[in-house]
Formats: sequence, C-alpha cells, structure tokens
Amino acid sequence: MPHGAARQLDQLFHSVLSRFYTIRAKQPAAGGVTLAQMRVLWTLEREGSALLGEVARMLCVSNSTATELSDRLVRGGFAKRRAEPDDRRRVALCLTPKGRALLAQFARLRTERWERVLRKLSEGEVRRLAGSLAVVARLLEKSRDA
Repeated sequence: MPHGAARQLDQLFHSVLSRFYTIRAKQPAAGGVTLAQMRVLWTLEREGSALLGEVARMLCVSNSTATELSDRLVRGGFAKRRAEPDDRRRVALCLTPKGRALLAQFARLRTERWERVLRKLSEGEVRRLAGSLAVVARLLEKSRDA
C-alpha cells in the first residue's frame, strides 16, 4: 500500500473523529468532563474496571497522566476507586452510576448526530459506509500495533 494512502486515511480518520467526538464544554452532556477523561470512562465501560497502570497502558499515557485524569473523575463522581480483594495495595478504577449515565447520555447524542448526518445519504451509501467501517474495525481488532 502506498505511503500516501496511509497518510490520507490517517487524515480522514483524524478529521472525522475529532469532529464527531468533540464534546462542547458548555454542552449538558459533557458534564464538565474533557475528551481525555471521556477516554478513561469509555475504557472503564469496555473493561468493567481497570488498575490505573492498565488505564495508562490502554490509553498510551503516563501513569501520572492516568492518575490525574482518574482523580478528576473520582472528584466529579463519575468513577470510584476500589481496592483489589487479593491485594489491597492495588487500586482499580470503575464507573459509578453517574459515570454510566453520562456515557449513556453521550451515546444518545452521538446516535442522534449520526441520524442527522446519515439522512443526507442514500440507503446504498449508508450500507457501503457501514461495510467499510466494519472492515476497518476488524483490521484494527486483529492488528497487534493498532
């Protein structure tokens, strides 16, 4: 695959994701949570709970950054710390009901946004888009370095 195609796909994905997943600070769904903090919440939603070091690794950030993000989420009531039963020195982070509600509200807003955007496409275009994204998702899931 030509290097130019990889660069073009990178730019397209960056453009789509940065526009689509932007959380306006004054938007009620944001709940005062930044995009970086939302990444932690999405990780916790996917994993159930995670040690802070695991959060840092999954998000490709330093342990201190993961701790800082987590501290803000805990102070905001979106996440809580829980000592691991087998080793109380190890602390896991998990979602609170408030965190789950925020994620659900944001998911509803994303769905509504997709519905507005997809109305501009034909059924065939929507099917092709969904098929293409499914291929990309499978490739990324199988890729070790994605």
